[in-house]
Amino acid sequence: MDEQIIEKVKVRAMSSLLHRNVLGALGMLLPVFSIIGGLFVRNKPESWWYSISVTYYITPALPIILGACGIFLLCYRSYQTIDTVINVLSGICAFGVVLFPCENPYGIEYVGYFQIPVAVSAVIHPVFAMALFALLAYNIGWLFTRGQNELNNKIYKICSWAMFVIMGLFFILFIASRFGFNYPKWIVMIVEAVLLLIFGFAWLVKGRLFKFN
Repeated sequence: MDEQIIEKVKVRAMSSLLHRNVLGALGMLLPVFSIIGGLFVRNKPESWWYSISVTYYITPALPIILGACGIFLLCYRSYQTIDTVINVLSGICAFGVVLFPCENPYGIEYVGYFQIPVAVSAVIHPVFAMALFALLAYNIGWLFTRGQNELNNKIYKICSWAMFVIMGLFFILFIASRFGFNYPKWIVMIVEAVLLLIFGFAWLVKGRLFKFN
């Protein structure tokens, strides 16, 4: 009986590691596939590279990969309730980003699954996006760090604070733009790509694909 319990624990642990690695891989592949996919699209608008969110209109990478991330986050379960709550909320936000697209470069008036006015969707979209990144950063910096591996915990903290700092700096740029300061449009894509790469890296460390001990 004891051996059966041990075997079940091992199987669940392996499943959990696979779950984490899939999430990490999806996070790191999203900016890569979105940008590469956009490069091969013909007759695309000039503003396609302003953000990963805009690639929603020219390549299926964003809805497919981020939708998959949303499913994995919603299905991820841990031994503590707080982990489940944070992951479920993150999954909901991931689907919010997909279901409520940003401003489109084609002048379409109604967008997204619910076909709401683009002006409304463009307001909802960044709210879900910022909430998603904030939840992911919190998860990495405060929930991942409960393990005994001190080196990994330092990596998680660095990743988490890097995400918060990047989001904070971009928020400052956004506020400054309201007062006339102009920044390169491609900055948004860089910020999104870096945040996704950091998120993916941290989950791959948690999944033990990247080992530093």
